[in-house]
Amino acid sequence: MDDSDYLRLLTSQAEQANAFLSNARKWERERWVCQRLLQGLNIPYRHEDFLPAEQEPPDVLFLDARFEVFFVLDEGRRLNDEWREELQRRRSAFSLSQLVRRETKPKRVPAPALLRRLAPTLLKKASNYQERGLDLGALDIIAFASLKREALDLNSHFPPPTEYLRQGWRSLSLVGPNFARVLFAHPGAPDFLRTNLGRTVVFDVGISL
Repeated sequence: MDDSDYLRLLTSQAEQANAFLSNARKWERERWVCQRLLQGLNIPYRHEDFLPAEQEPPDVLFLDARFEVFFVLDEGRRLNDEWREELQRRRSAFSLSQLVRRETKPKRVPAPALLRRLAPTLLKKASNYQERGLDLGALDIIAFASLKREALDLNSHFPPPTEYLRQGWRSLSLVGPNFARVLFAHPGAPDFLRTNLGRTVVFDVGISL
């Protein structure tokens, strides 16, 4: 593969990323996060096992799980804008050297710091759903940490997620580019979440957005 072929490949990948981040494919993104969690927990699945809910929340139905998905991003970061700019950059390049740029190495952060990043969205969702009379105890939350400036220190200790337990969710899981962890799962949560409670699984290959 020469430089021009590789440039076309990189441009095609950016086009696919932009399409994946479109509003029309929201449910596919949410399903993909669920699949990453299941892969980490070594739970077999088929594509037909996933269904959209008739009314949100939840976002994704999988067997007896009712997954509600959200993304944790760096402050001020917008995936759609980021990938639109990257697509334009790749389309405008005439050589691979034009695409080279220095990226700052992500800062390693301990688990407690990463857990705190979930607070704003979880608090907002809990308040909103309770105002609508929805049962938080019927929802299995998955947070996907798609961060460029920070990365989890996999040697750090996860503290008890007491603040989020009080909100009343049935379960809470955290997925990152290279790890997955079920933070808590109440007795009514799906068996595959409860049996993997408190175990951090590291992926062989990291994937993010």
